[in-house]
Parts: sequence; C-alpha cells; structure tokens
Amino acid sequence: MMKIRPATDADAAPLAAIFNSYLGKATMVLDPRSAADYLAIITGEKMAVFVGVDEQEEVIGYAYVKPYSDRKGYCLAGEVTIFLAQNKTGCGLGSKLYDQLIPLSDEMGYRHLTAKIWANNSGSIRFHKRYGFRLVGTQVGIGLVNGRRIDTVLMERVW
Repeated sequence: MMKIRPATDADAAPLAAIFNSYLGKATMVLDPRSAADYLAIITGEKMAVFVGVDEQEEVIGYAYVKPYSDRKGYCLAGEVTIFLAQNKTGCGLGSKLYDQLIPLSDEMGYRHLTAKIWANNSGSIRFHKRYGFRLVGTQVGIGLVNGRRIDTVLMERVW
C-alpha cells in the first residue's frame, strides 16, 4: 500500500536518487543532483514537497511546487515537478501525489501552475491534462541532451 506524506529532511537523498535516474532521459538537468540540492527544495520558501512511500517506507516518488520566478510580479505562479521511481509509473502514485499537491498549491496562494515536459513524454502530458493543465505550446529544439535537440511542451493550470 502506497502512502503519501510531506517530505522530510531525511528524504533528500532518495529524492536525488530518483531524479538522477532520469538524467538524459526526461530532464534538461545534465549533472546529478545531490541530497543538499533537494534539502534546499524541501525547506525552501513557498515550496511544498510530497513523497510517496511503499510498505517499507521507501520513497518511490515525489512531487513539488516551487515559485515560477523570484520576480514579484509572478507571485501567483508556481512550477510543478513530479518524478516516480521508474518501476512505479502507471500504478496511481502520480495521482495520489497530485491529489495532495494541487489543493495545497491553492492554499499557498498559487493561481497558476506551469509544467515543463519533454514533448515525447505523452504519458506525462496526458497525466497533466487529467489534472486540468492545458497545452500552451511547444518549444522546438530548446534543449540539447546527449547530442540531440529536445522539444519541450509548456502546460499550465489556471484558476
């Protein structure tokens, strides 16, 4: 049975490990992230991180919201991120995470959420559409990963 809970400082290393398994596959970040990088996200201002854990309390996925920008005019805008252990996709974990994260984003004062997704990640695009995100557009060739150009889509949820 999966359980969703707020992330704690002790979750920083497992979050980094999950993220790093996607380097070169689903993120424009090309260098591994550390536990310290995730500790800054877990403890950051106007950020919220939820983790999914399995029966052994092992972290198997996470989702977070962070400010879209440090520019004050964007104070209503957040950016969401979700990553699941690669063997835990398609089992409802992402939905359980967003069922917690989206309402909390509203309570935190966000009224606009943005997601940046690789254009070939049709599963993530469908998932975000189920949560009220709409396609804003495609950024053609914006990324360069492993010697190939990568398109991303921007999606938004506004209320």
